[in-house]
Amino acid sequence: MKINRNSEILSKIGFENNSIRARKEALIMSASAMCCGLNRYYRPAKGFLLLAFIVLISLTSALPALAEEETPGQNELEFFLQFNLWAPDIKIETTFDKDIKIDIDEIVENLELAYMGTFGASKGKWTFLADVIYLNLDHSDNYTLVDNPLARLDLTDIELTAWIATPMVVYNVLESDQVTLGLLAGARYLHLKVETETTQRILLTTTESSDSNSGDAWNGIVGVRGHINLPGKWYMPYFFDVGTGDTELTWQAFAGIAYKFNQIGLSLGYRHLEWELDDGDAGGDLIDQLYISGPMIGIKYWF
Repeated sequence: MKINRNSEILSKIGFENNSIRARKEALIMSASAMCCGLNRYYRPAKGFLLLAFIVLISLTSALPALAEEETPGQNELEFFLQFNLWAPDIKIETTFDKDIKIDIDEIVENLELAYMGTFGASKGKWTFLADVIYLNLDHSDNYTLVDNPLARLDLTDIELTAWIATPMVVYNVLESDQVTLGLLAGARYLHLKVETETTQRILLTTTESSDSNSGDAWNGIVGVRGHINLPGKWYMPYFFDVGTGDTELTWQAFAGIAYKFNQIGLSLGYRHLEWELDDGDAGGDLIDQLYISGPMIGIKYWF
């Protein structure tokens, strides 16, 4: 995928009329295709192995309490609302084999608008919820994407606008005094708009240009969600999901520690969210992989 795009760039400045180089490129493309094929199977396999490991640990912790009776009030309908303050770093692997990394201090400085929250309802063993993230970030810096004696391409500004929505349903297969484990199924929606400004030099000519790409992607996801109870009012919330669909792969994970004050809970943890994109995906012609990861603080209200 990356080689095809770079080949298009090279062809514009006259580098593909050499038969030896063409044969060399064919060999590289074959090797790249083989590696991409292996990665396509290997990376999802890592996600499913981690999912199986979490399920196994939770099952081991909760097996002694499987025969416990349901507690009074367990079937009452309960709503909850959570607002999150996420301080992530954003990393973009481009189709030019160059990485763009935006640290949290740069994100705070250049952030135009953000919202992160979760709304849901629980009754008995069932939970229905939706997690929503909105992000608008404008980042100005200089990233060299192409550099050779005859041509140079610099990315000078990138603006990301993203809507991320994850509706899901969770069914608790295990509930005890020690642990709650739920199996989840749902979807993840990504709307991504990428606006860029570039400076291109070919021989002695320098031009500046701007471009805008946007796209949408839906992925089905499966995973686990629950918490481990600690002494007092402390507990450890966690979730993990993995899926595919319009993109090659998406997955996320969170683990933290929380304290509940009657109807209000405060949590602190670490969250990672990732997509592996392909030609024609929401990332357009620039983004190949997108990583969002960092510490997250949440306040949750039950009513």
